[in-house]
Amino acid sequence: MIAGWRIILKYLKPHKEAVFVLGAFSIISAVADASVPYLAGKIVDNITTSVVFYFIGAWVLVRILGDTIDWRSKLLNNKLQGISESEYLAFGHGKLLELPLSFHKTHKMGEIANRISRASNWLNSLISDVLINLAPRFLSIIFALAFAFYIKPVLALALIAGVLVYCFILTKTAPRIAEMSLKMHRAYNIAYGDAYDAVLNVQSVKQATAESYEKKKMYRNFFIRAYGIWFNMEKLWSMLDISQRILVILVQLSIFLFSVTFIQRGQMTIGQLVMFNGYAAMFFGPFVVLGNNWKTIQNGIVALERAEKILNLPAEPYTPQNAIILEKVGGSVEFQNVSFSYNNKQGEILQSISFKVFPGESAALVGESGVGKSTLIDLISYYYKPTSGKILIDGHDVKNFDLKFLRSQIAVVPQEILLFNDTVKNNIRYGSFGASDKKIQNAAKLAHADEFIENFPKKYDQMVGERGIKLSMGQKQRVALARAFLRNPKILILDEPTSALDAKSERYIQESFRELMRGRTTFIIAHRLSTVREVDEIFVLDQCIIAERGTHDELIKKPDGIYHKLYELQLGFS
Repeated sequence: MIAGWRIILKYLKPHKEAVFVLGAFSIISAVADASVPYLAGKIVDNITTSVVFYFIGAWVLVRILGDTIDWRSKLLNNKLQGISESEYLAFGHGKLLELPLSFHKTHKMGEIANRISRASNWLNSLISDVLINLAPRFLSIIFALAFAFYIKPVLALALIAGVLVYCFILTKTAPRIAEMSLKMHRAYNIAYGDAYDAVLNVQSVKQATAESYEKKKMYRNFFIRAYGIWFNMEKLWSMLDISQRILVILVQLSIFLFSVTFIQRGQMTIGQLVMFNGYAAMFFGPFVVLGNNWKTIQNGIVALERAEKILNLPAEPYTPQNAIILEKVGGSVEFQNVSFSYNNKQGEILQSISFKVFPGESAALVGESGVGKSTLIDLISYYYKPTSGKILIDGHDVKNFDLKFLRSQIAVVPQEILLFNDTVKNNIRYGSFGASDKKIQNAAKLAHADEFIENFPKKYDQMVGERGIKLSMGQKQRVALARAFLRNPKILILDEPTSALDAKSERYIQESFRELMRGRTTFIIAHRLSTVREVDEIFVLDQCIIAERGTHDELIKKPDGIYHKLYELQLGFS
């Protein structure tokens, strides 16, 4: 619980001036609220005298002051809520981009994004419920208690006794509610994660006619599991609520009975009874609000703590100490006895990999699926740290580079092209944000993308749809190539770039490849060996090692070699 409040204070710290003003407003509001019952009692006791008009005037002024302060507090609080929620969402999703690729590949992003979104909503509610509803009211308790002791100490003690009993009930119930709240958040996060996966892969769902299966899974996750936990928690809250109401009635009844006795004995005036009744309402009011808002507070704290576990994860070391930024990059890539494992349980994906590709040379990675080709490429961009060995770019260990600089020298044309739901122009410009329209158009021409872009109604301002759904595979490939041309990298990575293209598209792509590869260190991952015949060296991966290396002509002459067998296998199916 304490950790949760620290999280809230952390996000409020940049707005300490607004929090200070709200605190000052709360004090003024508390004094004004505490004065109202006192003045009401004075009005009753002086109803037959001319002094009563002074008390009525004071009562009106105090009410106007209190209501005005409350109005201004609400405006400021609403502003603070909106700013804090927006900042939290921006920071939270921004932090996800800073986390290593290993995190993204081992977590459901739908679940993680939902965790941050829910936490931002709860942060909003906590600011409202605590700063506006609870803080001023608990300040009022201090003044109400002082006036209550001034009027009748015995009755004030009865108030305190009732509140202590209520707090005892609340503290006994809170741990159980906290446990159920945690289970509920976990259940909803899992449900959102599965639902996000289904929507993201909607084409696969439809192709498999799995709509009913996914809907049943959503119903099971959302209703039976998550809702079931929520409903049990709500039943516990309702029991707490009715206990609270009964307790308040009993305490107020005892106060009335004692007050009647004191009035009959002449030890209290009617006005003092009015005062005390007002303070009793003020005294219990905050605790009633606390009971009503405790659910929000409990759920909010749990949501924030769960999100904070993600947001506190270390970001990628973008700028290590004495980070290297080269004035000129040649593009040589060297692996020195590199081994890699995702974790100790899985075993090594790569073992003792060593090679050197000189600036401007091309290399192909060949092998069956799952042998580590893509993993090896990911190590060049330092998405993962090698378990052992070194990876050198122009003779410098990649771990010592400024990561943004390192990756700015590398362009990747992946097998699965994922475009943003934006214009063609902005998708080409992505990663080279300062590029002019003219440079974008030149890059598109080099990639043979201008041929279809010019046919769009809005040309370069045409929206491509979510994940580029409005473009064909070949068109998306050429947009990705245009992006690579615009980036003008020293190191180029082509990840199985033509495996899903028709013959015409592949011809255009191959022409673009030759132009793009000129003067750049290039790595090609391909199952279709016809695409790698012209590279300077081929590395054949098998069982975690480089089993063979050489040019196409050298490797094809080894009849018992892995490359030769793969090549013959593809010819047999062609």
